[in-house]
Amino acid sequence: MTFSVDPMDVILPILRDTLPGILGGDVEIMSRVPDGVPFFVPLVVVRRTGGSSIAPDLYDRPWLNFQHWAGPTETVDAARNAHNLADATRQALWQAWRQQLTTPAGHIVHLRESSAPEEINDPDVPHYARYMATYEIRIRRNPLAP
Repeated sequence: MTFSVDPMDVILPILRDTLPGILGGDVEIMSRVPDGVPFFVPLVVVRRTGGSSIAPDLYDRPWLNFQHWAGPTETVDAARNAHNLADATRQALWQAWRQQLTTPAGHIVHLRESSAPEEINDPDVPHYARYMATYEIRIRRNPLAP
């Protein structure tokens, strides 16, 4: 067991368990941007961008950045798909907090949206769209975690 709770051990399982149900299909969830993003869309990448804790062995307060990539379908353009993916992530986080959904590593104690989903131009993948959002989250370690 690590000294501090790893936010990815809480957030990634929540997204992997809930996003396919919200969206009605598979979604890749990663903690790093992969080479060849178009091969993985729809894709959500979660990365820590800041935060701190006064008691890291009990809880952490990370700032997490969420990147959402999507391509077009026959009925929806890429930007709308990326927006829908960002909105589904938003829904998954808020529901996990409100329902106190617990993973083996812990749960979300507090959630604050510090930057709502916004479209980001990405010239490296011109036929795909990307939305980004940042959340300040307090993660509490599961006391039964190994």
